[in-house]
Amino acid sequence: MAERQRIDSAADAVADDRIQALGVVLTTASRLERLLGAAMERASGLSHPMFEVLLLVGARPGGVPMGELSRQLVLTSGGATRLVDRMVEAGLVARERSSGDKRVQVVTLTPAGEARLVEAARRHADELDRHVLGILAPERLAAVVEGLDELGRHVSDVLPPLG
Repeated sequence: MAERQRIDSAADAVADDRIQALGVVLTTASRLERLLGAAMERASGLSHPMFEVLLLVGARPGGVPMGELSRQLVLTSGGATRLVDRMVEAGLVARERSSGDKRVQVVTLTPAGEARLVEAARRHADELDRHVLGILAPERLAAVVEGLDELGRHVSDVLPPLG
């Protein structure tokens, strides 16, 4: 990246390396989400947010509290509730009160949800092989993932919680 640039005009804003870099990250992420999310929905009937819920819940056999799901998915509590409601209706997850704190609802994976997760993950991995791993050399991919992970941790630390 170039030395820190001043922004005094529209042309300066457009040419700013920092703004350009973030634009590349966001545009690429958005395009990947469109491409891979559409492929997942066609192949498995799961939206990408549903797949993310299944991954998060599948990683914790004891269940995940709704508040934690909301934070991990970067959704409002209402948005997370609506998503989980649809998944409960589809038989993919179960939601029940925590035995330790009745105010907390915990989401767990159902056997049907696990089966859908496994099938969707297999197909998703094939698409990732094709559109990500087949494009970037392993060392470049590792550097991209490492940098984005570091950036993601920072943003998570400073991002205020959603309502």
